Amino acid sequence: MAAETARYEPSLPLPNCAYVPGLFPRPEAPFEGSTPQQSIRYGVDLFNHGFYWEAHEAWESAWIAYGRAGEQADLLRGLIHLAACGVKARQGSRHGVEIHAAKTIAILESVREDLEITSLRSLTECVRKVRETPSRFLSGAQENVVIVFDFPIELSCG
Repeated sequence: MAAETARYEPSLPLPNCAYVPGLFPRPEAPFEGSTPQQSIRYGVDLFNHGFYWEAHEAWESAWIAYGRAGEQADLLRGLIHLAACGVKARQGSRHGVEIHAAKTIAILESVREDLEITSLRSLTECVRKVRETPSRFLSGAQENVVIVFDFPIELSCG
């Protein structure tokens, strides 16, 4: 999927390796854009290419820039939980996947802001499947970068 997946912020490079706590070392580079919008797009690129912790960092920088409150910040908090869900899948934590998927769903169902995500309803349904069958998304792969989800996040701006 990664090779076919659109890049929304190609000016920011994808990392050489993914950080998975307990498995792979933490990178030193920051994962954020120069604006909240650029950080959001970069987070989508990182997520879609299997860099879940890094996507979390990019979205967190936008969440902080939006003041951690309001519709946009709430949606970013949902995306941050979705990225954490990916990290937990990489770590093989069924419980972590369930918890973060449930938090993501609750947030996505409560927001009206879409931050240019093409279909929040479709994304919510994909995350619902993750919550219902968490073991399906656990990754025992030893490769550094592994895409655990069978859906990308798509933006209307790309």
